[in-house]
Amino acid sequence: MDAHWETARTDPGKAALLARELGVSPLLARLLIQRGVEDPQAGHSFLNPSLQDLHPPRLMKGMDRTVRRILLARQRAEKILIYGDYDVDGITSTVILKRALEMLGAEVDYYLPRRLEEGYGLKTEVIRRAARQGFGVVITADSGIRAFEVCQAARELGIDLIVTDHHLPDRSLPEAYSILNPRQPGCDYPEKNLAAVGVVFKLIHALFLEAGRERTVHHFLKMVAIGTIADLVPLRGENRIIASFGLKGLAQPHNVGLRALLEGSGVGERVDNFDVGFKVAPRINAVTRMGGGREVVDLFSLHDNSRAERIVRQMNDQNQLRRDTESAILAEIEERIVQDPRAFRKKFVVVAGEGWHRGVIGIVASRLVERLHRPVLVVSLGKDICQGSGRSIPGFHLLEALDSCRDLFASYGGHTQAVGCTFQPSRCSPRLLSELAGRLETHADSELSDRDLVPTVRIDAFLDAEDLSLGLCREVERLAPFGMGNPVPRFASRRVEVVGGPWRLKEHHLKLQLRANGSRLDAIWWRQGERVEDWSAGDDLDVAYTLSRDSYQGLEKLLLTIRDLRSASNREDSTRAPREQASETAKTTQSEERPSGKMNAE
Repeated sequence: MDAHWETARTDPGKAALLARELGVSPLLARLLIQRGVEDPQAGHSFLNPSLQDLHPPRLMKGMDRTVRRILLARQRAEKILIYGDYDVDGITSTVILKRALEMLGAEVDYYLPRRLEEGYGLKTEVIRRAARQGFGVVITADSGIRAFEVCQAARELGIDLIVTDHHLPDRSLPEAYSILNPRQPGCDYPEKNLAAVGVVFKLIHALFLEAGRERTVHHFLKMVAIGTIADLVPLRGENRIIASFGLKGLAQPHNVGLRALLEGSGVGERVDNFDVGFKVAPRINAVTRMGGGREVVDLFSLHDNSRAERIVRQMNDQNQLRRDTESAILAEIEERIVQDPRAFRKKFVVVAGEGWHRGVIGIVASRLVERLHRPVLVVSLGKDICQGSGRSIPGFHLLEALDSCRDLFASYGGHTQAVGCTFQPSRCSPRLLSELAGRLETHADSELSDRDLVPTVRIDAFLDAEDLSLGLCREVERLAPFGMGNPVPRFASRRVEVVGGPWRLKEHHLKLQLRANGSRLDAIWWRQGERVEDWSAGDDLDVAYTLSRDSYQGLEKLLLTIRDLRSASNREDSTRAPREQASETAKTTQSEERPSGKMNAE
């Protein structure tokens, strides 16, 4: 599907003024403005994240009541159970809360639900078991904001259930002992986009303030950053501070399990959001996706290097199994697309399969959204449980779509862009799935236009290929950490000559060399290896890309990650930028000679 190139527009006068005030290049100032940072004070805070800018935790509704109850439990030697969740956000929340409560002297244990057997959400039976085992307090991590029946059961059993969550609440709130969720009605906490691990971090901060141990709180930021980046919350405001300081801390981990995980994931000395999102997080997730559980939490409590390394090797094996399983399901769906392409051109695609591994259907949904550019729900049909996982495109609220079909689910929940749901096996018939698909299609038709289903490549600025350099890349990196809400800047250059390739890289990817800055510049396009015959040496292309630095054997060079390619003769009028904006390179940097070396791409 050909993408539409959309060029961001910025007032050159505003960019020049901000550049002078901050002492940065016009290009960097323009990129800041495009991210909503327009005044010098906000620009300074953005470029220089500070722990002093974190909000006081007691601004969060329910915090004082929650802190008092936890400290009372410690005083009474009551047993506290952490009810975690099985994704990276829930696992990191469980890890840091368990460690914090242990440091405060509380008697604490945790329960991690099994993804495949239990599915998403709190279960009443777990609360009943906790009551039988003598737990007086249960604290959720990354779930509970819609657990009405479970909260009621906890009250009846005499358990004080504390909900820490960040998912969108329903029309009303469950009757929990207390709720920590910045999205709940009446909560004045300024940062609404915290991940669940961010909410738990605020609770830990409040507890340590009360205990006079605030100086140690920053040590938790490494794990908080992993959960925050993995959960794809906007990396703005507090999330940006958390990610920035957490990534710096990950460069020098002291925790035995964390160090083993980083080394086993192939992460180098410089840790960035790519390392977390595409190397560390998938390995944590793979454990629960493929049927594991407590070992991924226990890893971070180990002091034995050999045992930690053994668990990480198992995580790597599970991650490879996850990849193979995901590929098999995608191949089956690809056959369906070939046989019935019209079914996959609807505005909302629902696809179901017998025995599809429930641990990977969320990833399969993400891959299909990339392929089809429309919201997708993937359903695994099983004898004991039928489970679905959905992903969306920008501008379409997936949870609201499921709200319109709430009577068809046994349970469901999630975010704007990602949801999970379960069905009663006795009801999960072809007829029910057909009704679900029809109602979701009707909802999508009322919300989406045909234009919304065409992928858009947003271009921050057009640059002359001759101006590309390592110095320019380093200046752009001042905007890091990148992620949701602060995407990696995308640039484009016109009429760039192909001087090498294209070649297939590891079968799945496309590599080519472009002429830039008087020499050859390596470029890679992930998961586009099948397009190797589309271009050849000597072609002039318009290229959309992001900049990065690639290191091999101690040498560093510039690398382009391609976002889109098109023949220069087929250029869309919509890609044209005003003449004064066509090449805004960083005036404060000089062109640098790039060392040659083999590209080291995973």
